[in-house]
Amino acid sequence: MAGALDLSALKARATAPPPPPARPGAPANAAPAGVTVIDVDEASFQSEVIDRSMQVPVVLDLWADWCQPCKQLSPILEKLAAEGGGSWILAKLDVDANQRIAAALRAQSIPAVKAVWQGQLVAEFTGAVPEAQAREFIAALLEA
Repeated sequence: MAGALDLSALKARATAPPPPPARPGAPANAAPAGVTVIDVDEASFQSEVIDRSMQVPVVLDLWADWCQPCKQLSPILEKLAAEGGGSWILAKLDVDANQRIAAALRAQSIPAVKAVWQGQLVAEFTGAVPEAQAREFIAALLEA
């Protein structure tokens, strides 16, 4: 995809091995049954975002505790992830605690939402958006 951000440089820095399979017969990077929202950090970014995006789209929610618009958007994204039933994963990243990843993702402001598919950044938006707009973003991601 034109303009996609190559996140492969983060792969070289990752040291955490992939977690064991969540379900019998499931791929090593599969989310445990029923899990649609996860917290990620620098140690888990490779396995939980990059590797997992090879199987299912991963939507990154970049947030900080002090960010009021983040507190409006996050519950909307969590609701949509639950409704999605595992068709995509919401990965929440605290930018204050994970500044190197936020910089690698070129996060200029928060809240920021970035979709990763097949290890590539494929879509994004910044700012708190209404549920309808967030729903459209997810629908477009799943149709791509």
